[in-house]
Amino acid sequence: MNIKLTNNYNSLEKINEFLKTKTQLEVSIVQDQWATDGELIITTKKKCILVKKSATAGAKINLLESNKIVINPVPPSNFINNMTQRGLLAVIVGAIISGGQNKIAQEVENHLLEIQDK
Repeated sequence: MNIKLTNNYNSLEKINEFLKTKTQLEVSIVQDQWATDGELIITTKKKCILVKKSATAGAKINLLESNKIVINPVPPSNFINNMTQRGLLAVIVGAIISGGQNKIAQEVENHLLEIQDK
């Protein structure tokens, strides 16, 4: 889910503060540790916004350019994230928890549409 935000929201900090006023979910800026969209390597110095409902349901927001973001569903827990990376168990666990992750990602997108650049 790619969104271009208004120029007022050109940093993770500003987006983070906006989301904290819109949702009761846990919202924080963290080191990005999730490989998404076909990424094979995680850039350890990259930060993202993590929106977390539970250990299995969450979404991350990456800032692509000054005000363009991408939202991806992720499992916020390191343990669960590692479990969903490889093997048959990963496929089973991923299938079970993906619905909750997608729901959180959609909720985040709906909030951010309020500040979308039109």
